[in-house]
Amino acid sequence: MMKHWSAWIGTAVLAAGVAASAQADPDGAPIDFAIMRNGAQIGTDKIRFGHDGAETTVENDTHVAVGLAMLILYRYDQSENERWADGRLVALNAKTNDNGKEHHITANAKDGKLVIRTDDKMTEAPPTAVPLSLWNPALVASGVALDPEDGTVQPIKVLDRGEERLLVQGKERPAHHYQIVTGFPQDVWYDDNNQLVQVELKGSDGSTIRYQLI
Repeated sequence: MMKHWSAWIGTAVLAAGVAASAQADPDGAPIDFAIMRNGAQIGTDKIRFGHDGAETTVENDTHVAVGLAMLILYRYDQSENERWADGRLVALNAKTNDNGKEHHITANAKDGKLVIRTDDKMTEAPPTAVPLSLWNPALVASGVALDPEDGTVQPIKVLDRGEERLLVQGKERPAHHYQIVTGFPQDVWYDDNNQLVQVELKGSDGSTIRYQLI
């Protein structure tokens, strides 16, 4: 994920980003999530795929707005584009507006490494780094992740919670449950096709944030 908006939940909310690898996207079908907070929808997350030979492209758009009556207290918007080849990230371009604070991140594979530009700064990461993007199942096997919001590269810890039966779109289906820990824990569930079907985490005010497949 990114430097998420869960830290904001005491007064608003958190956002989850997504990414993809060619292995996780067998048919290129679009994926849409409703972002819920304590059962009320606060946003959407939409993922679209494209293919060109061995390359897979991913477009992910996340929009969140939290308000009180007619007043918007918090808004989060992110557009992210990724290009993958042979299971590795080739390029990333992400623009984020976190309640008025804007970031622009790019990453490109070059000379055996990822070159990352964050606003006006440049850093590098190993070529195996995976965007901190929950729907990409490659993340659970990676020890290092790239945050598409602020361009930081950080270690991650993954706890395998095993197989479960999950209610998705009104029907029970098998899913594998993992907990991904960076600055805070996030629970994710992947189905038998390695597609992300649910995300759940706690906001700083104790509220439950859930991504529900629609």
